[in-house]
Amino acid sequence: MQAFNTKQSSEITGASIRQLNHWDSKGLIKPSVRSASGRGSRRLYSYADLVAIQTVKQLRDQEISLQRIRKCVQYLRRHLPDVSKPLTYCTLLTDGHEIFLVEDEKTLRATVEKQGQRAWVELSIAGIDRELRVRIIQLGDKKVETVAVGDYAYQVEIEPDEDGGYVAEVAGLPGCITQGDSYGETLDNVKDAIETYLSAVEDLKKRGVHMPVRRKKRRRKATA
Repeated sequence: MQAFNTKQSSEITGASIRQLNHWDSKGLIKPSVRSASGRGSRRLYSYADLVAIQTVKQLRDQEISLQRIRKCVQYLRRHLPDVSKPLTYCTLLTDGHEIFLVEDEKTLRATVEKQGQRAWVELSIAGIDRELRVRIIQLGDKKVETVAVGDYAYQVEIEPDEDGGYVAEVAGLPGCITQGDSYGETLDNVKDAIETYLSAVEDLKKRGVHMPVRRKKRRRKATA
């Protein structure tokens, strides 16, 4: 089973880490792979959890209250007892005030006709699934970034590691490697790693030891 830590889940779904922690504490969406078991422990979400998170995120984007979403989940659990994660199974329809269950095209038409002319938003599980898979593929590919430190730019390769985080290696600085729980955190850590590496290079240079450094002069924008 593929697992995603809290920061990855936030990057993929767009829900903030604060929202994920709050939804977990309220029992709305709890991580299936590993729950928090004390300070410093890492939550791990399954792909099905991400679908549920994305569904709740889209409902919140439509200004549906968390209390109403919880009632919706309770209703679905009562009426779909065989479905452990109803938010990963059902297609929902909302007008920004109410949430309706769409079982098929006939129910969809009947709901819209009965409720009258409103601005409807359909939360299709198939659509959410497609969006999430694209984002996961994008985050899972090895990427090459250019990181600027001082007057120079460095080429950095970032790729996922086996623990659900990311590893970054600076191409022009042999042995300059860092990691992070999320892509953004890893990119931030790269700058600190480069600065620490360059400081060590200068220290060795004073002792007569020269380390190879490959880098490019930064191109600064011309000012008028």
